[in-house]
Amino acid sequence: MLILGIDPGTATTGYGLVESNANGTSKVVKWGLIETDKNGFKEKRLEKIYKETLKVLKDNSPDLFVMEKVFFATNAKTAIAVGQAQGVMLLAASHAKVSVVEYAPATIKKVITGNGRAKKKEVQKAIRKLLGNHVKSEKHKKTHFDNAADALAVALTHAMQSKRVEEYKSE
Repeated sequence: MLILGIDPGTATTGYGLVESNANGTSKVVKWGLIETDKNGFKEKRLEKIYKETLKVLKDNSPDLFVMEKVFFATNAKTAIAVGQAQGVMLLAASHAKVSVVEYAPATIKKVITGNGRAKKKEVQKAIRKLLGNHVKSEKHKKTHFDNAADALAVALTHAMQSKRVEEYKSE
């Protein structure tokens, strides 16, 4: 199963494609960023996010689109902006006819690190350990991996959760 993980944002959206096999192994296929001009008009930024998300979907034909649920308790302005970005990403998934699943940040952290309150660096370290050193790429800067690690974590969370469900069903 090819899983597209998305970590939504307005300035930077991370994405990661993970191939999950029936035997429970997963490998990175591709990862990167969708970036917009922080000083650009909101509608142009959302249009770019939509078009680039749709391009990633069409170019890679994932079986599933998995997104991190956004939770901001203190900054409503940021939550609204990220929610708008999520909306155009969901529209892109609909146009590409790809099903969407969402996971809460604490669930992702718990599945990937064993700790639902893990810090960003702990998640990145766990992703490198789980998916191997091939998550690094010369064509990407270090900051790109830092931003895309959450997207890979989202995709891997679904792969790991799906494996657990299948194991439970076979018992």
